[in-house]
Amino acid sequence: MASNLKETRIQQKQRFLRLLSERKAALLAQGANEEKIKKDRAVKHLLAEIKRTSRAIASVDARENIINKAKLQRQERAAQAAQEAPKAKKEKQKAAAAPAKEGKKEKKQKQKAAEE
Repeated sequence: MASNLKETRIQQKQRFLRLLSERKAALLAQGANEEKIKKDRAVKHLLAEIKRTSRAIASVDARENIINKAKLQRQERAAQAAQEAPKAKKEKQKAAAAPAKEGKKEKKQKQKAAEE
């Protein structure tokens, strides 16, 4: 399974870049020109690995950005809820207390009417 850690991917990319430079130096030492270096299978493979690793790093960055945005949104919602919660609780308490009092009065009136 491939690593999803950004640090690991950066290390892989550095390793591939180092191997690519070593391979190019070895080919130049053998007397190869630029055309042969571009057509070399090992060079092509290393370039493909570098490209793949760069895309993986970009993917990890994108995922981190999405996660950070979601965290910020959650924090904002929590802050709003914390500000609105005391107001809502007071309103609920007032609303709950008012019908309860009316309910007692109605019961007393019903009891008096039943006694009479």
